[in-house]
Amino acid sequence: MTLRKVVLATACVLAVVGWSSGVPMTKGEAQEGQNKTEAHPKITYSKETITKVDERVKLDCAVEGVDLSGVNDFSVSWSKIDTENPINSMPISNGERILLFSNKYELDHPKNTHRYSLVIKTMTEEDVGLYRCTVDFGDSQRINADVPVSLQSAPYFTDNITKTLTVTEGDSISIDCQPGGSPKPDVYWERLNDELPYFGGRFFKSNQMDLPLVQKDHRGLYVCYADNGIGEPATSRIQLEVQFAPDITVPASRVFTTTNEEVQLECTVSSFPSADVSWYKDDEPILGAANTRILTTDLKEEFGVQSTLTVVSVTSEDLGQYSCRAENTVGKEEKSIQLTIKSPPMIVKQSRKEVLYDLQETKSRSALPVVLECEADGAPTPNYRWTKDGEALAWQADPRLSLEEDTGSLVISQPGMEDNGMYQCFAYNDLGTAASDPIYLLNVSSIYFSNDDEPSDTYNLVAELGRPYKLSCPKAFAFPEPALTWVRAIDHPENIELEFVKDERVVTDPNGDLWFTHVTHEDDTAEQGFEFMCLANTPFRPYDYSIASIVHIKVKDPEDGTHNLKEDMVNVESFPMFTSAEEVTFKAGEENTLWCIYGGEPVPEIIWKRVDDVVTLPNTRVTTKNHGRTLVFADTQLEDAGEYACTVHNGVGKEKSSVMRVTVEQAPVFREPISSQTVHEGATVTFTCDTNSTTDVVYTWMLNGRRLSPRDRHLRRTIEGPRLVIAGVSATDVGNYACNASSPLGYAYGQAVLNVLPLDRQMSGGQSCHQLEDLRVEVSQLREAVMELQSVVLGQHNVTQHTLEAVVAINKELTVSRASTQQQEAQGSGKEETQQEEEATTTTEAPAA
Repeated sequence: MTLRKVVLATACVLAVVGWSSGVPMTKGEAQEGQNKTEAHPKITYSKETITKVDERVKLDCAVEGVDLSGVNDFSVSWSKIDTENPINSMPISNGERILLFSNKYELDHPKNTHRYSLVIKTMTEEDVGLYRCTVDFGDSQRINADVPVSLQSAPYFTDNITKTLTVTEGDSISIDCQPGGSPKPDVYWERLNDELPYFGGRFFKSNQMDLPLVQKDHRGLYVCYADNGIGEPATSRIQLEVQFAPDITVPASRVFTTTNEEVQLECTVSSFPSADVSWYKDDEPILGAANTRILTTDLKEEFGVQSTLTVVSVTSEDLGQYSCRAENTVGKEEKSIQLTIKSPPMIVKQSRKEVLYDLQETKSRSALPVVLECEADGAPTPNYRWTKDGEALAWQADPRLSLEEDTGSLVISQPGMEDNGMYQCFAYNDLGTAASDPIYLLNVSSIYFSNDDEPSDTYNLVAELGRPYKLSCPKAFAFPEPALTWVRAIDHPENIELEFVKDERVVTDPNGDLWFTHVTHEDDTAEQGFEFMCLANTPFRPYDYSIASIVHIKVKDPEDGTHNLKEDMVNVESFPMFTSAEEVTFKAGEENTLWCIYGGEPVPEIIWKRVDDVVTLPNTRVTTKNHGRTLVFADTQLEDAGEYACTVHNGVGKEKSSVMRVTVEQAPVFREPISSQTVHEGATVTFTCDTNSTTDVVYTWMLNGRRLSPRDRHLRRTIEGPRLVIAGVSATDVGNYACNASSPLGYAYGQAVLNVLPLDRQMSGGQSCHQLEDLRVEVSQLREAVMELQSVVLGQHNVTQHTLEAVVAINKELTVSRASTQQQEAQGSGKEETQQEEEATTTTEAPAA
């Protein structure tokens, strides 16, 4: 027996509402009988049917769940629908009868059922289409059930070519993939050799792929896969091209060189479409010259080019700012490169003079390391080393120590007492060494008070109503030095409110004592529901307060029986409670204060003035605080020195005043920073370390971290206090020059670098005669000096070894000068051999602190 495959579609169910007593009802009748228990008929029919050629196909259509014996006009019919022109639809069956003269169809109607299944005996391509089952209940009540029938087919696309889609960066696009095939294929997107943008991963299931903001790196080959389980998946490929404006990258924004050497400046330009690339110097286009070459190379792996500008032999005129510019139809871009001379290091950033840490916090696992900052500029890029207390620090040998990447900052994890000390950073390269200002690493200490040994820090005191009063705070000790202040602690049910005590009657002096011009009932802590607290904090943690004492005040009537607060005719004449000393010394550049606290009742009024009336008080820089009791000098200047008077009066008795003479001390401060210089060989250079100070200043000059002594025998270098003069500079003078200006009040430390450009080859030939003339004059002067020194030596009997060594040294220098003269006369121009002075490694000196 031959077995034939029959395709049976999964049935669809259609419930028929509006049914009663076996007869279809109107909608209104159905609503009236919706609560009755009669069963509603259900129409079951095949859903979409997919089959193969030559297979037997059965399409079901049946009414279930009701007795239709009383319905005379009931029938079930099948037809094939022409979806494009429904009038041409073809009826196939009605009831059990096939209406066509064809053996293509047969009807399967089991006895005693209302199932009428249409069977297509042998499936062909002509049988593909939409089949309709119509259930007729009479009285023009019909229900249609449509069953699509199709042949299985593998997924496909109408063409197999790779399409190219070109968009611009920033666009929003949507790519739709609609393959053919039966059953309907599932669609997946893949980006070959990369993740899908926005969606991530390799695959994304959807007919439509949206890219809301196209970026240049979204370029690539995208593949749409269609798969319905029949045959191999079909693919459609789209090459996405993204146009974008030029993007320029340069290896370095600064390139360092020396004169007479070849240097290359590079820029890499990526763009689509390709961009025009050009070079500029100081905004002038470089069109080509004997001393410059431009080479552009295509980058095969990506859209772009690499452009190289070569300066064959650098001269001083070639130094400056260069820019690489690129432009295409989408946009343009520009990147700058600074071509500069190689330079010794110079410290550009370092920590403040004191770096503090908490010894207790460093023991915590979450504690952050302490960083001593040090960053230097120079070319080649400087290396770094550190000293501690004047000795070389082998930080590599301690796992707790490290240097920050790209800087010379020293990182200390879990610092301890053994790490405390003076640190100094040195940045060095082939051209010199730069030394930082000393940095002191210190640990803070906890605050403790003079009353810590007492059994209680709470005090109960009594004050007389209307009379002046003073509350003293226990002394506080810590590093850094703590400050004292007073607050009112108000106890609320949910928290304690702290209110700083500062009004026209009550003020805290710099020693931490709290002064009352006169006491009122507002100061009675029990009546007002608060406590006085004296608190201490340090600059290391300004918001972390420690309690020194708690004070309760009971206000009572005066013991002498005089109630000045209650009697208008009885008052307390103003009198001094706390004022600054008659002689006060300020430090320039800092904030300084004068105090004038007077008691009395009513509250005294305080007016400040400068005795010589040079300036009017207060002003923008000199202001008052604490209701006039404090005169504050912000950024104190030397011209603030003078006599200041606070005049006090409260309407009782005579006017009072206190006079304070202010002296301002100025530690050395640079009037102008020391300027770095770049000069040609043979020039005379002057470094000026001019400072402003109220005391005598001692100037110390250093070269590459080594101290320069005025007694050093150097014919071209002269130290004249704040001025260092170098005559006829050469390559041996290149380096970092530092000045330490110190006095008993402090010091100022500054540094600068000296770069010396060799004479350009073009210049040396044209100026050889002039240079020879200068050299002849120098040799002649040296010869005269030697002859004079020889005559002095011969005239003395006790010639010392030091004198003989001096003569030998001068003769050697004369010999070198004469040889140089002969060489220049023979060659037309001379070039001095340069040798960099040895960098100091263990004999460097820290600035005097």
